[in-house]
Amino acid sequence: MKHPSFIRRVTFTILFGIIISCSSFAQVTNEKSDNNKPYEIRFEHLAFNVLDPVKVSKWYQENLGLKVVRQGGEPTYTTFISDQGGNMMFEFFYNKDYPVQDLSKWDCTSIHMAFICEDVEKIKEKLVSNGATVGIDIKKTDSGDEVLTLRDPWGLPIQFVKRVNKMLNHDGFYFEHLAFNLSDSRVKAKWFTENLGMIVKRDGKAPSYGMFISDAGENMMLELYQQKDYPVIGFDSISHMTIHLAFMTNDIEAVKEKLLSAGAKVVEDITKTAAGDFVLMMRDPFGMPVQFVKRANPMVN
Repeated sequence: MKHPSFIRRVTFTILFGIIISCSSFAQVTNEKSDNNKPYEIRFEHLAFNVLDPVKVSKWYQENLGLKVVRQGGEPTYTTFISDQGGNMMFEFFYNKDYPVQDLSKWDCTSIHMAFICEDVEKIKEKLVSNGATVGIDIKKTDSGDEVLTLRDPWGLPIQFVKRVNKMLNHDGFYFEHLAFNLSDSRVKAKWFTENLGMIVKRDGKAPSYGMFISDAGENMMLELYQQKDYPVIGFDSISHMTIHLAFMTNDIEAVKEKLLSAGAKVVEDITKTAAGDFVLMMRDPFGMPVQFVKRANPMVN
């Protein structure tokens, strides 16, 4: 007959083994869950159909230090240019089959592209001497940020901000956000956070409900707000090949399925380009053209 102390030791050993096994199983299943995310999404570019993409991209290279990442030839001369950190890009191209938007007719508060810089006065002096015009002159916000809004020579509103407290952890001169005036900024922000995994970086209160939301990797942000005294752009009436916002993803099929179930619509279904990229064009439930790309060779970090 086994001694009671021996039985207790055996029982304890078995129970301890079960506990360790359960703990190990929980860790494995959690790791498996983390590694089985349906898809990852990051900002990639903002695209415009322009009459002379070579000239436009050259202006941004010479005056803002943006760098060419990819440049094609005729007939579209599609050019991708990024900030020095490779956080975000512009895509400029010319497609004669689609309208070219008169960007000068867009109010600076309705839409603008924003960059972080260290010297707002210096940027103003340089760009105005090279064809830019002042949209909204330098002002200081309640938080102490210095803000300047110019228009490039083709009318696009571009903002320059010197932050007291940065919202993104980048160095030097970089893309920071793309801003939209909306009828309901909270609804759009909610849709983007729930369906594209975006993160609320700053949440404003009434009456403008200004919000900054970034992609999960914090590469760039959207600034969404509702200013009743300024126009809201009806993107549902603007061609997706006139302007679109693009995200890079590792699973374009999953993105399509998810967003269709969340009210988005397909404009151009998934196609494969000559470069081996997979491309999908959709509109979010609010009409904004949003493109998703799975790159054979990513152009941003």
